[in-house]
Amino acid sequence: MRLTIIAMKSKPRFLADAMLGKLSTWLRILGWDAEYVKGKSTEELLDRAKTEGRILLTRRQGLEDERLVFVESEILEEQLKQLEELYRILTNAEPFTRCIACNVVLQAVDKAEVKGKVPFYTFQTQQEFSRCPRCGKLFWPGSHHTAMLRKIKGLKES
Repeated sequence: MRLTIIAMKSKPRFLADAMLGKLSTWLRILGWDAEYVKGKSTEELLDRAKTEGRILLTRRQGLEDERLVFVESEILEEQLKQLEELYRILTNAEPFTRCIACNVVLQAVDKAEVKGKVPFYTFQTQQEFSRCPRCGKLFWPGSHHTAMLRKIKGLKES
């Protein structure tokens, strides 16, 4: 396994290429800044990674750059474990703090603001809501939240 560790002044920020859509979604679920880009050349992605201070994640073999991490496995859980070894993405996770679609930090909203915008049952049973300031999507800790936390815990322990 080739290890690329970049001295980070702050939390690592990622840029995932077209082959790593699921991984970028899970990085966002874990609270990491993870942009996902399709239809760009490796050179364009590396330029963007350098300009924005990001780490390029790719499955393309034979590439070498200090800002690039070759993701070895096609299996999501193994990809997450590889990034845990390099960047402690599970250990230092802040789950459910980013929009999984936009990659923007979510903002807490008062329950009164979501009345009529979420299902009635959800409004009655949930107390905490967040909104993406870019797309407006609303989030709350439903049953999927518990299942994802269990998955994260399992990955940390394995």
